[in-house]
Amino acid sequence: MTEPRVVLLGPQYHRPTVGAVLADLGIRGRVATITAGWQEWETEDAALLRQIGPRALPIRLYARAERIWESDPELRVAHRAMQDELRILRDLYNQQLDPAADAWMALLAADGPEHLIGPERAAALEAIQRIDQRHIDRIEAVQAEYRERMRPGERAAVRAQHAAIAERLAEAEAVVIEGGHAAVLRNRLALFEVPPLLADKTIIGCAAGAMILCRRVVLYNDSPAIGRGHAEVSLPGFGLAPGIVALPDATHRLRLRDGVRMRRLADRIAPDACALLDPGARLDWDGDQWTGSAERIAPDGSPAAWESAA
Repeated sequence: MTEPRVVLLGPQYHRPTVGAVLADLGIRGRVATITAGWQEWETEDAALLRQIGPRALPIRLYARAERIWESDPELRVAHRAMQDELRILRDLYNQQLDPAADAWMALLAADGPEHLIGPERAAALEAIQRIDQRHIDRIEAVQAEYRERMRPGERAAVRAQHAAIAERLAEAEAVVIEGGHAAVLRNRLALFEVPPLLADKTIIGCAAGAMILCRRVVLYNDSPAIGRGHAEVSLPGFGLAPGIVALPDATHRLRLRDGVRMRRLADRIAPDACALLDPGARLDWDGDQWTGSAERIAPDGSPAAWESAA
């Protein structure tokens, strides 16, 4: 199976770059577009389609899923029940994450002999990382149980849509996965088993589309209206963008000048690197390494050019 070529971009709404990236990559064939993260506004994609031109091939995963829910009420009810369980898991996760993160921050600020405090700081970080990983494991267990019990891929409505999607994707040289609601986008791609259909494609992920291509989806906002602003390791991704966690629109959503806070985030996400995908930023995976104009969080917590922070 051919490994896909992966390109990650920042948000497109103020600085669209998809068209220029397609030209730079030499993509001359059809280009499939996935905008399911926009939910019911999935078809409001005129700006994206203008960049691509007449070779654009919208896939409309959100609308396809809505048709499945209408024709297969049993699957709809089971899917909603699974989502309810995942929401409960998220609440339970945050109940553990918040005090663990607060304890780690207190230890980082504590004064005293380093040979005594240092191991406790490391243990506190390891505790958070265990909570993060357990949350991912619990999500995957719930999703696996749903798939085993309901076998959505074997149900007539899903099979028909999967076949139609596979036929359309077979025409495409590249696939653009736009952003929006990361969980909805991931769920629709998983429902129709899309990732295996992308093996020989060029995949361009924008914003949340970049996030779900990574091994883990991390939600973050350093200045929330409520709460402490602890980043959440929220969902398992598809692992097509190895070794990084994509953080779109980072300049507006992270306190990048707060080196202490950024170092905490980088330490927690390690060994993955934090990729800062601001508008106009780009990262290319060549099967061996990432290159591009995006920045990442350096070990000292400062934003740095990708190469210089390696």
